[in-house]
Amino acid sequence: MATILLADDCKNIREYCRREFEEEGYRVVVARDGGEALRMMSHAEPDLVILDIFMPGLNGLETISRIHTVHPDLAVIFFTSFDDACVRDKRSEFAAACVEKRGDLSELKKVVASVLRSKRQGQSYHRLGLPTRTTLGATV
Repeated sequence: MATILLADDCKNIREYCRREFEEEGYRVVVARDGGEALRMMSHAEPDLVILDIFMPGLNGLETISRIHTVHPDLAVIFFTSFDDACVRDKRSEFAAACVEKRGDLSELKKVVASVLRSKRQGQSYHRLGLPTRTTLGATV
């Protein structure tokens, strides 16, 4: 069973995602922000991380940068209402995907399954919803 660590400052989104992914057969650990997610990394041992970008305290872009420093092969997916930051910020080069928040989680579920399947098969995953690493602009 794959473990997902999800960080979002909205309790309703955290709980909705947790329930939905648990129904899909994943173990889900939730965090209120990037700082809490980083503190949970060692004992949660996630196979994949889902981050909101705009959270109080440590935001998703700073969190992904710190995760990448310690766990460069850990897949991280941005799940955000502000996908423009996924495109413009250089730190998004560490993300596997950027999925726009919607009431329906079908797109996020597809992306999670695809990334985890690629990792299990020892393949690199395609970056979904993000520009290529060579076309990223400067950090905003």
